[in-house]
Amino acid sequence: MNRILAWLIVLGLAAAPAWGQGQPRLQALRPTPGLASNTVQELASAGDSLWAGPLLTVYAEDEARLFTPDDPVVARRLEDGSNVVLSLAAEGGVQGGATVWAGLAFDAGGNAIGAGGFLVSTDGGSSFSTRPVPLDDPADTTIAYGADTLPALPITQAAGSPPRDLAIEPQADTVWTAGGRSGLRRWTAQDGAWTRAVLPPDTSTRIEPTTPTDFLVAPPQDDGRGFQNHRALSVLVDETGTVWAGTAAGLNRSTPGDVGPSGDRAWRLFRPDGTPNSLTGQLVLGLAEQPRPDGRNPVWIATLRADGGSVLQRSGLTVTPDGGETFRQPLIGEQVNDVAARRARVYAATENGLFVSGTQGRTWRTVEEVSIADESQAFPGEVTARSVEVTPAALWVGTTKGLLRLDRADEPRLLPDEPDAPRPEWQLFRTEVPVNPDEPTEQVPDVETYAYPNPFVPSRDDAVRIVYDVPEPQTVKVSIYDFGMNRVRTLEEQEPAGQQEIVWDGTDASGLRLPTGTYLYTVEVGGTTVRGKILLSN
Repeated sequence: MNRILAWLIVLGLAAAPAWGQGQPRLQALRPTPGLASNTVQELASAGDSLWAGPLLTVYAEDEARLFTPDDPVVARRLEDGSNVVLSLAAEGGVQGGATVWAGLAFDAGGNAIGAGGFLVSTDGGSSFSTRPVPLDDPADTTIAYGADTLPALPITQAAGSPPRDLAIEPQADTVWTAGGRSGLRRWTAQDGAWTRAVLPPDTSTRIEPTTPTDFLVAPPQDDGRGFQNHRALSVLVDETGTVWAGTAAGLNRSTPGDVGPSGDRAWRLFRPDGTPNSLTGQLVLGLAEQPRPDGRNPVWIATLRADGGSVLQRSGLTVTPDGGETFRQPLIGEQVNDVAARRARVYAATENGLFVSGTQGRTWRTVEEVSIADESQAFPGEVTARSVEVTPAALWVGTTKGLLRLDRADEPRLLPDEPDAPRPEWQLFRTEVPVNPDEPTEQVPDVETYAYPNPFVPSRDDAVRIVYDVPEPQTVKVSIYDFGMNRVRTLEEQEPAGQQEIVWDGTDASGLRLPTGTYLYTVEVGGTTVRGKILLSN
C-alpha cells in the first residue's frame, strides 16, 4: 500500500469532496494547547514561524504558542478528518506578512488519495482563503506548447491527484504544485487559475518550445499510453528562479533563460544512469535548497528506487552544487523522507532517524535516539523522521511520535568532536488528550481510556500506548483480549497519581506477534475497570 495512503488511513480519513472553485475568506487562527496530531508529516518555515501538518498548526517562536484554525469551514474539513495537510510552502521573513500555502488531501478509496484544494494566507495566518483543485475540463484534450498543439489527457478526477509538494516563486507571484497524476501546475495571481506545465516525455531528455515536437501529455495509463515523467512528486524554485520538478521518471530543470516569449518553458530531464554523476534513484520525492555564502546554492534531492527499475538505482540522497552541471551521491541506501539545510549543515529525515552532515554530505552522523529536556516527558522509542525544517532559532524534526525542537545553539553538538560527549537535549511537543476532562468538547470528548496510535501497525509504530487516569499511587493492571475474549497479554505497572500510559508491542505472553484484528483491553485501576479497543494491523 502507498505509504502516504496508509498514513491517511491511520488518521481515520473518510472520503470527502474537494474544495469548490470559490475563494471565501476564512477566520484567523486561535491558540490551542498542543499539536493536533503526533504524526508530523509536513513542515515549512517563514521567518521565525514554523508551520506543520497534518492539521495546519503554526508555532510562533516569539510567542511560544501553538495555533489551529478557528473557522467552521476549516474545522469541519480538517478536524473531522475529511482532509489533512499533505504539503506546505511558506515565504516571507517579516512577522505577520508571510505567505503560506497548504495543500489538502483525503482518502478517495481504492488505494487512492484525492486532492482537496488549498488554504492560502498572505498575512502570516491572520486570515485564509481557498484555491480550487487543479483539474481539467473534460474538453481539454489539447495543450499549446510553442507553435505546436499537443494531444492531452484531461485530468478530471481528484483521486490520484493530491498536492504532493508546493513551491512559492515570490518574484513572479507564482505558486507551483506537484500533483501526482495531474502533473506539474502553476498558479499566478494575474491569471487566478491553474496552468498545466508540459514536461518531457520519458523518451526525451529535453524539450524546447522553439523545436517542433509531438507527444501525448498524460500520466501512465492502463493501455500503455502516457509517461512517468508526467507524474509530478516534488517541486522547488531556487535562488536563481530555476524551477526543479521531481517526477516518477527523474528530475526536470527549467532555468529563467528557458522561458520563451509565449511563457512556455524548455526543460531538461535528468535520470539515474548508474554512475556517481547522476541521481541515486528514479522517484524524486523531495527537494531542498541550501544557502551558501559563496557561489550557487546546492540543491539536495531525495530519491527512491522505482519498483521494477534498473538494478543500478538506489534510494538515497543526491546533490547538485552547480545547478545540474554535476551531481554527487552523498547518502545511498536510506529512505529519505525530507531534507533541510543551513549554510554549514545538512539534515536528512529518514526512516532510520535523522542524518546530520557538516561536510556537505561527505560524512554523516545518525540521530536514532533523543534526550528530552523535560524530565517528565519521554520520547517513545527510536526516531522515525518524516520531516525536517530549520528556523533562525531552532532545528525541527517531525516524527510519528511528536514534534522535536533543538535550539540552534545546540545543533553543533549533534556533530561532537568527542564520541562520548553528552547528547543535546530536545523539546518534545505531543498531542496530550486528557481522560475524564473537566469540560468535555467535541474535540476533547469525555473518555476514561484511549489508545494511540489506533489503528496500530507494529512494523511502523513499534508500540501502542494505552492512556488512563490513576487517582492515587497504585499497581495498574491492563489485560488485552482477542475478539473471542481470550486473554492474550497482561501488563502491570506501579504508577503514580495522574494521567499515565502503558506500552504494548503487539505480542502475546510468549512474545509472538499477534495477527491482524480487533483487540479489546481492560484497565483495572482505583477499584474500577475501564475498557477500550485497539485495531492491530500487520
